[in-house]
Amino acid sequence: MLCKFANFFVEINPLYDYTKKMIKFFETDETPTSDVITVGDKFTVDDYKKYNSLHPEVPIDEAEHVYLSFDFFEKILKYNAIMVHSSALKYNGKCYLFSADSGVGKSTHTSLWQEVYGDKVQIINDDKPIIRLENNKLIVYGSPFAGGTMKFQDDSAILGAIVFLERSENNSIEELSPQKAMRYLFKETMRRISKNKMNDSLNMINIILENCKFYKLKCNMDKSSAILSHDTIVKED
Repeated sequence: MLCKFANFFVEINPLYDYTKKMIKFFETDETPTSDVITVGDKFTVDDYKKYNSLHPEVPIDEAEHVYLSFDFFEKILKYNAIMVHSSALKYNGKCYLFSADSGVGKSTHTSLWQEVYGDKVQIINDDKPIIRLENNKLIVYGSPFAGGTMKFQDDSAILGAIVFLERSENNSIEELSPQKAMRYLFKETMRRISKNKMNDSLNMINIILENCKFYKLKCNMDKSSAILSHDTIVKED
């Protein structure tokens, strides 16, 4: 199936419905005007079964989704694009990424934004949004790689800030220097990849570090945490 997202033409033909249901929202009948990225062509059911044997808690259809997302991650690096493990929300024309280890509550935090700010907030992708450098601007895109909550949209916005979350009883937020933000960003973007692709990945990470604001948010799961992060990171007219 030919899809289009993040201004990429992507050929992807999953075996299982888990991913099929997500990619159908990005299906296109456009004639490709750039390279077509083929995802998952080298994988077999045996690959998914092997992953499933190592991670029995992950159903085989979700294992396929993991493999496909990693394959896509590697193939877009040479185009100045990268996926960041985060929940990305669009608010007043900009996109804000909230990143944390699984289970910390990044999806819960962005859902609190929706509760407080209503229709002003759209979740672009709740797991693996794409950041792409285009015309010297960092643009965040939705993608079909959104396991878990399966919240995603075929939408985009200029990157506003990246916030790294940590659970705490009390809410507090601080801006991070690029030097301090580096280890968090590195952790949420790195995969086991070849040396050449690692160089592409590090190049994109450096571009983000040089052109983005970063924050560390210690938060509980109360609406006040969303208000605090909003009032700190959103620079409204």
